[in-house]
Amino acid sequence: MPKRVVLVVLISVSVVTALCAQTMMSVEVRETQVRSTPGFLGRIDAVLNYGDRVEVLEETQGWARIRHGVSTGWVHASALTTRRIVMQAGEADVQRAATSSEVALAGRGFNQEVEDRYRAESGLDYDTVDRMEGYALDPERLAAFLSEGKLRLPGGVQ
Repeated sequence: MPKRVVLVVLISVSVVTALCAQTMMSVEVRETQVRSTPGFLGRIDAVLNYGDRVEVLEETQGWARIRHGVSTGWVHASALTTRRIVMQAGEADVQRAATSSEVALAGRGFNQEVEDRYRAESGLDYDTVDRMEGYALDPERLAAFLSEGKLRLPGGVQ
């Protein structure tokens, strides 16, 4: 009988441990915004950078509620990976270490040389894309726009 009790206790502990295990993920894009609600129009509360580690608390409709440090919020799931991304230069390499932006691009097989070659071969004009990447929308102006227009996010969240 004691062997059976020990076996039941061990199985129970294993199940509880598995259920309570944290799901840790890494940010796999150059930069992503932590929002107050699961949607692109939610208030931006923080910004995470490539390689930052987060704990995923729940997932819903393509969004992950995460904890980073003491803060929680929502990040689009496409910005996260289960891979652990480590960016650490040794002391001798500090002067030539890559930036987080360079590492993010390189991780996807993209660098300035590849971009230049692609631009030359395609003959397309990327000036508009470059300008769009430089746009920054003030979250307070967006919130005012939504409020004044009586716009609601899906699910009734404002």
